[in-house]
Amino acid sequence: MIERVLKDLGRINGVNGSLVVGKDGLIIESEVPSDIDSELVAAMSSAVFGTAERSAEEMKHDPLQQVMIEGEKGKTLMIDAGEGILVVITEVNINLGLIRIEMRRSAERVIDLLT
Repeated sequence: MIERVLKDLGRINGVNGSLVVGKDGLIIESEVPSDIDSELVAAMSSAVFGTAERSAEEMKHDPLQQVMIEGEKGKTLMIDAGEGILVVITEVNINLGLIRIEMRRSAERVIDLLT
């Protein structure tokens, strides 16, 4: 189940929440704290990821591998998951190497579950 994938990601030190969203911006599954508006995050993540995909194509950098939004207080990472997008919200000093590996593995699991 996708819920299990997100719960597993949530066990990683520095992960504050995660979602799988459709390319249409709707939530497929969400494991985020109650102070985060998951519907808004889903819609914005879909828009950002879609724009990044089109930009990567135009710049001949496709296929897009990952999008990262880095702020002073945290990071949001997005990776393609077939029919969906895996979104992970983290603390600012997350181990990026570890989370990228885990996101790739998790995205593969999500792809299998969505097909």
